[in-house]
Amino acid sequence: MAAVSVPHGLAVRAPRPGDGAAVSALWRELWDVHEGWGGYPGAKDDLTYARVQSRIEHEARARQGSVALGRHLHLVAQLEGQVVGQVEGWSDRYGVDPSTPSTCEVRSLIVTERARRFGAGAALLDALGRAAVVVAAGPTVLAAEVLEPNPAHSFYARCGYVPVAFNLRKKTAGAIAKPSARVAQPKDALAIAILESALAHRRKRAGDARFDPPRAVDATWLGAIATHLQNGSHVPTELVAQDAQGAVRASATLVVMTLDPPFLPVRRAALTRLSVDPAIDPSELVGDIVELASNIASRWGAETIEITDLGPPGSPLWEAAARTGARPWSRVVVRHWLPSGLR
Repeated sequence: MAAVSVPHGLAVRAPRPGDGAAVSALWRELWDVHEGWGGYPGAKDDLTYARVQSRIEHEARARQGSVALGRHLHLVAQLEGQVVGQVEGWSDRYGVDPSTPSTCEVRSLIVTERARRFGAGAALLDALGRAAVVVAAGPTVLAAEVLEPNPAHSFYARCGYVPVAFNLRKKTAGAIAKPSARVAQPKDALAIAILESALAHRRKRAGDARFDPPRAVDATWLGAIATHLQNGSHVPTELVAQDAQGAVRASATLVVMTLDPPFLPVRRAALTRLSVDPAIDPSELVGDIVELASNIASRWGAETIEITDLGPPGSPLWEAAARTGARPWSRVVVRHWLPSGLR
């Protein structure tokens, strides 16, 4: 994973000791821009970014010239001796099936305006993809979450990324939980397993290979789900919604966390893995489960909640979630890599 040379005198390489100040300044610019697009607020004080600089310097020494430090990948772009861009990646696996590729989450991509015409952003993503397949020792999906107001959508498309999931966000204030939605219990294990299979089919149709393909429901899987549901107060929290006959027809996972610096320490809530029985109209049950999740998230201190892993605008789940007052927030775009190059 040595430095990767590209045209116009641009070089992409691992961070080195001495890069901390430049990279920290790029982070500060990135967080300011994201907040302007409606993203979560970032710190404004110099002390926070001095700590970021110190961490980058420490990690650069530990890397010893390698892009990868454990599962964390970090690259900078250099032009005329100056650091003009950076990108990070986190390599992980979201499934247990041998056919499921690793995923490298693209994070904190930013390039100074003067360096963009030299292709620094594309060079950083290309180098990250090549490094990620080495770390994973196999096929890898590079995935980036891009806020809707971000003008980089066309840039990612030019780099070969395609959208596979869409996310909405709404305020949690005033949400009222309805009786048809509740926290899941061990007795819901079979219904949740069936809904998980429906979710896997939907992801497969969308071209989202980050997660396991559909699997058969068996006793081992049911037992694992039931054990997970023993404590209904844990985080993440599994939620379900029932039809008029009391049958569970929808499920989702609620996650609430506190953001780390350089974000301000606000609470972030996300309703993930939303799945509805494909045989029914999702409108009412999606609304009920979103309202319950919003109510719980509000009690846990989150002012907004993201509703993630939806289909594109106009799809049934997206429309059902939008009727709760949620607005477009972001989308996930992906590109597939093999050890021998791009597929």
